[in-house]
Amino acid sequence: MGQQTCGCGPCEKDECEAASRVENDGRSGYAIDKAAEETIFEPPNAPLSLKGSPKAWGTSQAEALATALEDSKAALSKAWTKFRGEFGVQVSIWGSLAIGGQRGKSSKEKSREAAKKAIEAALAQFESDPFEAANSLQAAINGPATGALNNATLAAAKQIQMITLQAARREELTSLMGQKDTAVKMAPLHLQQLIDECSLDVNLELSVRAALDVVETTDA
Repeated sequence: MGQQTCGCGPCEKDECEAASRVENDGRSGYAIDKAAEETIFEPPNAPLSLKGSPKAWGTSQAEALATALEDSKAALSKAWTKFRGEFGVQVSIWGSLAIGGQRGKSSKEKSREAAKKAIEAALAQFESDPFEAANSLQAAINGPATGALNNATLAAAKQIQMITLQAARREELTSLMGQKDTAVKMAPLHLQQLIDECSLDVNLELSVRAALDVVETTDA
């Protein structure tokens, strides 16, 4: 049976509710809005895991993802080989320009030498650390090599950056899928972006999404 009031004054429940309203009203509007914002955008406490279909991920899917990763690494090696060739042509052009120029090193020649040194360092780094080599190459292009490279060399460098991103994301996803018995702490939006940047074939991507319970988002 519900609580009844005596009719002669506010009951204890009413007094508590009134006190709560006074306390809240004592805060500024910003404080209330800020508290609401923190509540709305607070990340979920429960980490993500392979909570989707248990049949969505098995040996064949894991092998397919491993193959996709190896394909990316092979493509990355070819991209660097392509860039090395284009850059070799670029260096030859610089050499021809230097021969036909005036005596003494101009500011352009000094810039070309700095660009050559930075890019050769990135090329040497590829064998030991392909991902870091891509960062070094991008730093060289944005730094000493700015405006010094021809379109073919720049296009080859851009291809390296694209494939490096794909390979790095596939490696990250491979590691994540290998933790199927362990909770995976990752924000949903980051997980969505990770899958997108892997650029997997349709069937493999569907398997990944089913295993991770990630629904594909489409632009409105």
